[in-house]
This record gives sequence, C-alpha cells and structure tokens, in this order.
Amino acid sequence: MKSDNKNEVLKEKLKQALTSTARAISDDFKNRDKPDKNEKSKLFDNFDLENLNSKRDFIKARAEADSLALKKKFSDDKIFKKNSPSNLSCKSLYSIAEKIRYESLGCKMLKGIQKNLIENYNQIIESKRKDQLKNKEDVIINEAFELYMIKKFHGIELNTQSKAMLSFWEKDFDQAIEKHIDFLKENLEFQNEYSSKFSEILQEMEIFQNENNEEENNENQEDGQNNPSNDDQESDTEDKKD
Repeated sequence: MKSDNKNEVLKEKLKQALTSTARAISDDFKNRDKPDKNEKSKLFDNFDLENLNSKRDFIKARAEADSLALKKKFSDDKIFKKNSPSNLSCKSLYSIAEKIRYESLGCKMLKGIQKNLIENYNQIIESKRKDQLKNKEDVIINEAFELYMIKKFHGIELNTQSKAMLSFWEKDFDQAIEKHIDFLKENLEFQNEYSSKFSEILQEMEIFQNENNEEENNENQEDGQNNPSNDDQESDTEDKKD
C-alpha cells in the first residue's frame, strides 16, 4: 500500500516537472501560479504517464513532453493546414516532416532537448524488429519515412534492422527530397516555406502520383456507374431506329 502511494507521488512529481519544463520551452507562462487542471490534462493527452516502470518509459515521456512543447512554440496550425497536401498518404508523411522541423529547432535551442529526443529516437530504432523483409509491402511507408527524416535531419545512426527497413524506400525518398535538403534545412525557422515545399515534394513523388491516378480512375468508374445518361442516350438511339 505504501509502495503504491509512493509511486503515485513520484508520478505526480514527474508530471509537475514535465509540465514546468514544457511551459518553459513553449514560452507558455500563462496561469503559471494557478495552473489550469484542464490545460494540464490536455498537455499529456498524447502520451501515457501511468505506466512509468523503467528508465525507458521515462526517456519516452520526457522526449514526448519536449516535442509537444516545441510544437506549441514553433508550429502554427493555420499554416500547417493551409499547406497540407490533399492526398491522404501524403498527409501522414507531411505530419512527420513538420514534427521533425520543430524538433530540429528545439535541438538547436537547447542541448538538453536534443539529448532527450535523440535518446528516445535511439530507443525507437533499437525496438525495430521485423523479420523476413522481402519487399516494400513488408515495410510501412510512414515508418521508413520517419527513419529517413531522423537520419537526414537529426543525424542519427540507424541500426542494421532500421537500415534494412529504410532500404526499400530510400531511393524513392532520395530521388524526391535529396536535392531540396539544403533548402529545407535553411528554412526550418520559416514554417510556410518549409511546409509548402514539402507538400509540393510529396505530391510530386511518383509513388503518390500513381495513387492519385488510381483514385481518379475509381472515381470516374463510380461516376459512370451512377450516371444513367449513357444508358438513356443508347435507348433514345434505338427508339429513333425503330
């Protein structure tokens, strides 16, 4: 019983520490003396603080708190939505690209943030365990893209398994992104320039172009099935012949 109470006290202290750090990073000092409970709960909606059973869990919570604070500080939701690509598959990669952007700014801002994020990404890389990788279908593109981005922007060394996962997609990513890397890194502080360029890059990638064509073909087929005008025209023609 005492052990449970001790754990709860430690978790509450950790929440308070992470909240204070997040507010400092995001420059959010509003209601610092009388923190809003609802605001506090919202801050931790995206990750779990109830299952902190190891150093690994603590590293993850600390990195996610930093990332959330950096998003609040550096990412404008209106700009994000304005430049968001229309293709659904592109949208998920676009979100990853934006996350890497504001985290990169945080790494430049404070060494402590850089340490927390890199430690967590190293944990993620170490946890990659996929056997019998034979082709692209065995690797989710979102996972491969995240590996590509942390390698290019955070300079994190991938392990053998992560390299194997990325290898199926790296050529496609390089072909579309590599020539724009310098521009993207130079514009990390300018969200509109960075996000509009990334949106453009993703929508022009061949893998998504094929997907767009398939969607258009499916829509055209559905329109043809739902449109009775063709049948009516053929019927009118037959009537005239009679």
